[in-house]
Amino acid sequence: MIPFMHRVAPSQSEDNPLWLVVLADMMTNLMLFFLVMFAMTQQDSKAQAALARAFDAKDVVEEAPKVEPKTQEFLEQKAAEELKRLFADVEVTREMIRVRLHDQPLFGSGQARLSATAAAPIAGLARVLKEMPNEVIVEGHTDNVRLSNSPYKSNWELSVARSYSVIERLAGEGVEAQRLVAAGYGEHHPAAGNDSSEGRARNRRVEIIIRRGAIAR
Repeated sequence: MIPFMHRVAPSQSEDNPLWLVVLADMMTNLMLFFLVMFAMTQQDSKAQAALARAFDAKDVVEEAPKVEPKTQEFLEQKAAEELKRLFADVEVTREMIRVRLHDQPLFGSGQARLSATAAAPIAGLARVLKEMPNEVIVEGHTDNVRLSNSPYKSNWELSVARSYSVIERLAGEGVEAQRLVAAGYGEHHPAAGNDSSEGRARNRRVEIIIRRGAIAR
């Protein structure tokens, strides 16, 4: 530091005291850094390995489960067959397995609390989902009839609440929470026309979408 100070005029030194403090602090940090590096080179191999493990993120961050593609494909096919046995409305494509649950056995009119009759189908669904690692999206859908005598302001809000109720029950049945995603579409993604009671009944549903090949992170 002294040879460098000789290059600075006295007036400049008085005008820049903060600059000199920052410079001195930087030089101190550099000195400490090289001292630590030198000390590390003097350690034996066991001590160096222990220090490396202390800074290894793999011991701190929990990695997502690794599943071989062939194994996951087998689990998906097995799940699709079991879901078709349990539920009447199941669609299987290369991208997803979609299970449609209509609202009558699940919820009361305008309500999002699962009914007693929902316990068996949700438990069966959870049993299948626990056997696979895939991400699962739970979508709530309604018809276009305006709500009355309901705690929810809109069909959209009701659909989100219903999807959340299903997710909460699935998690309670042992499905990993990080794999579950809630979505609500209200009346905006109808499966049929809303101009008949049959069409409206088809529109009031919860869809379980199992994304094929997708593992929750």
